[in-house]
Amino acid sequence: MIRAGSVRMTAGLFAALLSASSFGQAPSQPPNQAAGHPSSGAPTQAQPQAKQEPPVVRVTTRLVQVNVIVQDRKGEPVTDLTRDDFTLLDQGQPQIVSTFSVESLHTLPAAQPAPPNVFSNRFEQKTHTPTSVTVILLDGLNTRFEDMAYARAQIIKFLGQLQPQDRVALYTLTTRLTVLHDFTSDATSLLRALERSKGHVSAELAASERELAASEPEPANPMGIDALDEFLKAANQRMADFYTINRVGRTAGTIEDIANHLARLPGRKNLVWVSGSFPFSIGLDTPFTPETTSQERRTFSEEIERAARALNNANMAIYPVDARGLTGPSFTTRAPAFRAGQQGPGLRRNPVGPIGLSPDRANIDTMNILADRTGGRAFYNTNDIQGSVRRAIEDSRVTYVLGFYPTHGNWDAKFREIKVQVKRPGLHLRYRRGYLALPEATFDSKKREVLMRAAVDSPLDDTSLGLEAHLHVVDVPGAMTLKIELLVYSRDLTLVAQGDRWAGAVDVLFVQRGTDGKELAGELKTLNLNLVRGTYDEIMKKGLGLTRNLPPAPGAAQLRVVVRDVGSGSIGSLTIPLTKLIPSSGG
Repeated sequence: MIRAGSVRMTAGLFAALLSASSFGQAPSQPPNQAAGHPSSGAPTQAQPQAKQEPPVVRVTTRLVQVNVIVQDRKGEPVTDLTRDDFTLLDQGQPQIVSTFSVESLHTLPAAQPAPPNVFSNRFEQKTHTPTSVTVILLDGLNTRFEDMAYARAQIIKFLGQLQPQDRVALYTLTTRLTVLHDFTSDATSLLRALERSKGHVSAELAASERELAASEPEPANPMGIDALDEFLKAANQRMADFYTINRVGRTAGTIEDIANHLARLPGRKNLVWVSGSFPFSIGLDTPFTPETTSQERRTFSEEIERAARALNNANMAIYPVDARGLTGPSFTTRAPAFRAGQQGPGLRRNPVGPIGLSPDRANIDTMNILADRTGGRAFYNTNDIQGSVRRAIEDSRVTYVLGFYPTHGNWDAKFREIKVQVKRPGLHLRYRRGYLALPEATFDSKKREVLMRAAVDSPLDDTSLGLEAHLHVVDVPGAMTLKIELLVYSRDLTLVAQGDRWAGAVDVLFVQRGTDGKELAGELKTLNLNLVRGTYDEIMKKGLGLTRNLPPAPGAAQLRVVVRDVGSGSIGSLTIPLTKLIPSSGG
């Protein structure tokens, strides 16, 4: 249950704990960026409003980043190109390459250990953070048990040949996303984690694959059995469509969660998605007949584009790998359906055999679309799954990141094609083929809460908005209080000049949960910012500080903190264990 509460803003909180440089400086603004001009005025206003909607902050200039892999004729990475070697086109129109970087495999300098009870979602605050990582997602939700068993055996072979520079994480998707092991180059620990995980039989996949076969015409029955048959077929089809739509939504959401988690990790990221089934559409290849009028007919382009957009924002390429290995044209069978019997209103099974010879194009189309949208590669119809994973990792050896600010000014939600060219002949380039020119989205308070609650439920912290929290347990007479000093990194905030002020808004959500993940207490507030010059400058140097005192809920074992920048929609989240701070909280 979400309840109202007070949040106090303090500019530059934590200054005594960490130096200003650790918070990051404000990013340099491109021409026409809504950053405003310095001015002075009245004191800072940052008052939470219980009923009023926060002002909508508009961002008029958007950076589009394109990750480019360049290889020579032998497939080796080309490492000596400069900004001047590249030409970038948006719908055929040349664009200025405003940002340029060359990224290769290395490890960030070791970070200083965090003070006690300080928690951060920033990768640069962790030790031995790599600049290129690969997530292997074993998709048990969309893969048959026997196909996943084969794919797991291939992944085991790959892990046995892991190289010292590789940084690999293992995730699984079943009824939910699970982190088997975070990033490491230790093959032994990855293998142990994989061995501990159990195989999954996807009831959702089986239910969504139930297809109803057209049977031989049966004699008309005065008792209305034909009508019962049609009713059962329609009901089964609706159930199959429901499970298919649910699988697609959950899978796309999982891909978004992974991308948002790795958004602030520097360098190129790879998502190797080992899956056996992910349709691009349902019902569109079924002819319209009186018997099929109840079937759902739609594409999943919106879900696929949303996942691709999150991947591109995170500079992450997806490498779909067909878990079924080598496949070819195969007989398509339909599951047995319940049919009404001729002897009365009872039901009997009417087994149906193979009905036709057709290649499986739906999964291949989806794999190619996602890979093409993000600059990855799709691997299908091959038994060399371990080789596919290795090739995905090798793509990260050297990458070029080009950034440009589109000049078209036409954000009409249509796809815009990107082309990248180099002056040097004989080179092969791979990059994402375009982007959706989406208009700025505005959400009401209910929609914003839905988005933030999704971040609470994710097993991964969202890093799109940098957060740091210092937690204290304060004993007061007759009660105990959790004092949270929260810092929002300034470089991730959207603050727009409005006259002599800088305006913005953030949503802040605190959720206490028990050991079973059940919510015990929650609080959601919106903080409106209306900053004068001095406060704006201080926040740009040290970050936006927020302080909140919360009474610990009985049995609370975990505190989830979620902050959303209203202007950009970026979300940051933190997971703070409470059992050590409050020993009796988990009991």
